[in-house]
Amino acid sequence: MFGKAKCKLCGDEVRFALRHLTEKHPEIMQGENMNRDKMKKLVEKYFS
Repeated sequence: MFGKAKCKLCGDEVRFALRHLTEKHPEIMQGENMNRDKMKKLVEKYFS
């Protein structure tokens, strides 16, 4: 039902993209106030 996304930064296959960014790549999430539009842009930019 749910697929995995591939991180373009490290190549990991992840199910929860935003959690992966906060845990493995905190420099990207640093200082971000999340809203729906920003989440969508981050997922499109860093995951395929």
